[in-house]
Amino acid sequence: MKMRYALVNGVRQEAQPKLRGVCVNCDREMVAKCGQQRIWHWSHLGKLECDHWWEPETEWHRMWKDQFPKEWQEVPHIAADGERHIADVKTGTGWVIELQLSPISLEERVSREGFYRPMVWVVDGLRYKRDLGAFRRAVTEALIVKDNPLYLDPFTGDAGIFQRWTPRQCPVFMDFGDEKFHVAGFPLNVPILWQLLLRPGTRTTVVAAVTRESFIQFCLNGSPLQNIVVMRDPQQPIRAYPRLRRRY
Repeated sequence: MKMRYALVNGVRQEAQPKLRGVCVNCDREMVAKCGQQRIWHWSHLGKLECDHWWEPETEWHRMWKDQFPKEWQEVPHIAADGERHIADVKTGTGWVIELQLSPISLEERVSREGFYRPMVWVVDGLRYKRDLGAFRRAVTEALIVKDNPLYLDPFTGDAGIFQRWTPRQCPVFMDFGDEKFHVAGFPLNVPILWQLLLRPGTRTTVVAAVTRESFIQFCLNGSPLQNIVVMRDPQQPIRAYPRLRRRY
C-alpha cells in the first residue's frame, strides 16, 4: 500500500527520507519511500496490505486531496462490526469522497457504497485513452433532456465508461481534467465535472455538467452545486453558462 500519511510519534506526517512511522489504519510499521521516479509515499514493511480497497497513490489522487484539509485525508472508517477501511477524503460532516483511478468490480463498488454511505465517487476519466473520445462524442451528439439545469441523454451511452460507472446507490462525478467539451455546439469554458445520473423510472444514464469549483465548495461547506444551463432562443445563438442548483 502506498499512502500519503503515516503516524510519526503519534502525529500524521507525509513521507520524508529515512523516516519510519505506523499505519493510521492498522498501527503496523511503515517506511518512507522517497525516490526520484515516483511521488514520495509511505509503504508497509514487507508486502502487507491492510486495506484491499486501497489503490496506489498518484499525482491525480494528490491533486484532489489537496483541495481539502489535511485532517480530512486518508481517514480510517470503522463499521459497527469492526470492519475498517481508509477513506480517501472524509469531510467534517461525514461525507466520504472516494477518488477512483482504476476500474473496480460491481461487487466491490456496491460494498464500498454500502460501507461508506453517504459518499460520492470522483472518477479519473482519463485513465483510458478511448474513454475521453467516447465520452466527448456522447456529449457532443447527445439529446438535450432538460435545459435548466442541463441534462443530456448521451448518444453513445453504451460505451465502456458508462457501463463501468452507471450510478448505483451513490453519485458519480467524472473528471476529465482540463479537457474542453461542447454542448449544443457551445464550448464550456469553465472547469467542470460530469455527473452521471439515472433517468427516473428507467435504467438509462443521463449526464449533467457541474462546475469543478462548486463541487469542491459543496464538499467543503455544503454550498449549492452549479450546473451548466443552456438557454435556447430562436433569435439568439445557444448560450451555456453555470447556474446554482439548490438540491444535490
